[in-house]
Amino acid sequence: MSGVPTTPGGTPVVGGVGGTTFGMLSSIGSDLSVSVSFSIARELLEGANDEQIAADELISLVLGFAIIFSAIQSRLTKMLGDRRKSAMEFARKHALASVSAEKLAFSSSEVSNVFTEAFVKSAEAEAVKQLSNKRTGLDFLALTVDIMQRILVAISVQLLAASVRAQQESRVVRTVSLIGLAVFFVFVESLTNRHV
Repeated sequence: MSGVPTTPGGTPVVGGVGGTTFGMLSSIGSDLSVSVSFSIARELLEGANDEQIAADELISLVLGFAIIFSAIQSRLTKMLGDRRKSAMEFARKHALASVSAEKLAFSSSEVSNVFTEAFVKSAEAEAVKQLSNKRTGLDFLALTVDIMQRILVAISVQLLAASVRAQQESRVVRTVSLIGLAVFFVFVESLTNRHV
């Protein structure tokens, strides 16, 4: 496929490099994070055994760091949101100042208000677009913290799963415990990804 949009049966389909490559890389990233977190968790458990640190203490440490990185991520997200609002407010003020000089050209105040609102919204959208094209150290730091937080949570899940496997002798109890662990973390992830 050439990447040109086609419409078989009226449904837009984009072939080629666009959607399929991104989906493939996304699934590889997910598979890679699971396998790497499994290996890291195993190394951490072996290192904890060498240093005579209990598995529960290790899990607490990793979860503690995950919580710390989550708090840092939340703060950075707020800072990025504040930067976005500031850019929009600056664009709004600049647009209103530009429009105030041109307002006298319109005879109707209703037309003038509609024009002003449309111009201001356009200026705000352009400011957000320009801001999204500019990456700063804050954006890089937010991305790095997000990656670290995800890795720590994945390692925590692997450590908890290894702990369940090591502590329970019954296969049925292990299976039910692992299913409960998976459901819990999927539930927590769905709550954190929810936007109100």
